[in-house]
Amino acid sequence: MDFLEGLEEHNTAMDNAYAVVTNKKDLDALYKELNENDKDYFSLPFNFSDTSSVISILLDHYDALEDFEKCNKLKTILQDVQRN
Repeated sequence: MDFLEGLEEHNTAMDNAYAVVTNKKDLDALYKELNENDKDYFSLPFNFSDTSSVISILLDHYDALEDFEKCNKLKTILQDVQRN
């Protein structure tokens, strides 16, 4: 795997995590896509047992990409998680 492939896989993992955190997809939907696209890997960057840290990692990622719309959505979700 070269640098660009690794970067693409990293971004895919972050996008998958964002979709799960924002309830746009669940893990079953991601698994279905995996099978439909004949991929042999499942890209997620981390364990979802600590939601706050997952969201913080995603915030750092999307902030670096200057995707402020996703950052705002994640900040709202993080505030809700921290309240509960």
